[in-house]
Amino acid sequence: MTPQITVQLYSVREQAGKDYEGTIRAIADMGFGCVEPAGYPGSSAEDAAKLFSELGLVAPTAHIALPVGEDKNKIIEQAQLMGHRYLITGCPPGFRENFTSMDRVKAMCDLYSEAAENAAAHGLQVGYHNHDWDLIEVDGERAYKVFLERTPESVVYEADIFWVARAGLDPAAFIREIGVRGKAIHFKDGIISPEATFTEAKTESGNVMVSDAVPFRAAGEGEVDLVAASKALEHTEYVAVELDSFDGDMLAAVQRSYQYLTSKQIAQGNK
Repeated sequence: MTPQITVQLYSVREQAGKDYEGTIRAIADMGFGCVEPAGYPGSSAEDAAKLFSELGLVAPTAHIALPVGEDKNKIIEQAQLMGHRYLITGCPPGFRENFTSMDRVKAMCDLYSEAAENAAAHGLQVGYHNHDWDLIEVDGERAYKVFLERTPESVVYEADIFWVARAGLDPAAFIREIGVRGKAIHFKDGIISPEATFTEAKTESGNVMVSDAVPFRAAGEGEVDLVAASKALEHTEYVAVELDSFDGDMLAAVQRSYQYLTSKQIAQGNK
């Protein structure tokens, strides 16, 4: 079955921060029936839940913190309020420090396993969203392979195929490798240049990487072979539009991405 199209709302954070309701209404008007929140700039989870309900939007996936530690119940309660099924980290707790040694990689895996157990008690699953720096070799092993080996299969792996390609890996092969974990995939497009550098920035939903350039493009307008990657979507329920940044009208880029992904039958929406 063709996956549902969704959009990572981090893409429109600037617009949402100025007019959250207007931005979400514009996204619903494009034909999106699903959205993927990453915090609520200019709003709150409570107000967003009411707005989503009014517009017929659902948020089965979200970039949100792991349900561990003292905030465990708070995170689960927010997920239940928003109707999330998959609680996915935009970046892992501890960020790049997790990839400085194999012991740290394994400790991170243990944390996701703990979070998975906590989430399962409430009918939820946790997940991991990759960049390129976490696809490196650590002590001679690919860190993501260790993650797949040391966490339960219920831990979703939300592959971001722009970053997969930038790491020198084949997106279609990567999607096949993660198998049933690939419930949601970011079909991000852009210019795959090794010259662009990325630095850490903090957001409401966690740390992200920000480029000193703007390599991201609307879907179908960059160098990632999205059509080839789509052939591997055997287990995927949601295909996400995401642009970390864009040199131009972000909402127009999101709409062009919607049109490309639905016209190519990579994902389906409401229009």
